[in-house]
Amino acid sequence: MVARVRLERVAGRRLFFEVQVDDEVETIGRGHHERYVIDRKRFDARTIGKFEHSVRR
Repeated sequence: MVARVRLERVAGRRLFFEVQVDDEVETIGRGHHERYVIDRKRFDARTIGKFEHSVRR
């Protein structure tokens, strides 16, 4: 099997990908995938804050 992923476009922090999977004979899967680029420090701080808030309840 071979998986191919191509970045189609970027819109701010959003990344759009096209995905295709082929076996030895034909294409067996095709689709689209979307991801976001995040600010890791901000994400971690918010996650810790939510956890601490839930523990205090």
